[in-house]
Amino acid sequence: MANTRELVVRRKSVRNTRKITNTMKMVATAKLSKAQHAAMAARPYAKKLQQVIGDLASAASNVAHPLLKEHAEPKRAVVILFSTDRGLCGAFNANLIKELRNLREKLNARGMEQEYIVQGKKGVNACRFLGIPVAKSFLMVSDKPSYTRAEEIGNDLIERYGKESIDEAYIIYSWFKSASSQVPKVEQVLPLSGLQDSAPASAEPAAAKAEGMGYLFHPDPQTILAEVLPLVVKMSIFTAMLDSTAGEHAARRLAMKNATDAADDMVKMLTRQYNRARQSKITQEIAEIVGGAAAL
Repeated sequence: MANTRELVVRRKSVRNTRKITNTMKMVATAKLSKAQHAAMAARPYAKKLQQVIGDLASAASNVAHPLLKEHAEPKRAVVILFSTDRGLCGAFNANLIKELRNLREKLNARGMEQEYIVQGKKGVNACRFLGIPVAKSFLMVSDKPSYTRAEEIGNDLIERYGKESIDEAYIIYSWFKSASSQVPKVEQVLPLSGLQDSAPASAEPAAAKAEGMGYLFHPDPQTILAEVLPLVVKMSIFTAMLDSTAGEHAARRLAMKNATDAADDMVKMLTRQYNRARQSKITQEIAEIVGGAAAL
């Protein structure tokens, strides 16, 4: 059994660590409230935007747009990973890296060239460890989602896709399900051909639906799509940023709560050990006094 001095030092160290983890938990809780509100507020807009575009593309079947067209022989893909700059958030980054490796294997199986854009220091370090070259990185901004940054990335992807210098684009992020659950997700943002099939099915027979029924287009559908489709790409990237930020704070809050609870348990255990050691020492001293007195 350790002596009382060692137990006091260890208990003090654990209590100091608990103060740090508890403070980090409270900071993460405060940041989570704002990030969660932003992520939840953006979802209805992004979802409705995709639904309207899907309805529009389905209703005006003669409308074509480069972002809706799949390239005949896809050869090059861009993968955007949204990780964190700081650790102490449990398996948050590890789950994202797992999705990255799975997607990389699928793209390799198709013989596609890959370009990686990474947000967050943890993602950059993981790519370096895996031997994956990073074409562009955004550091120390993982907890500061910005539409300007999403617009910059989106405009670059749209321009290159239009020139057919890239054929597909994917984003890997953590979808914020709840404060206790974040789901790593891979989403294809280019091409947008999937939007044409995303409109909810109608109960009316197909023959009874006239082209464009229920819609009055002004200006023409081609002009509307040309303006709005790029916005879908940018909003997909921006909502991924918002979800990842909220997920990071939620994961860190949970990790620090677990660390604080573990520190509390350790302090209780060390206190019990200290009390037993102290009691044993007192008992020994009393026994020595009694034995000395009896010897006299």
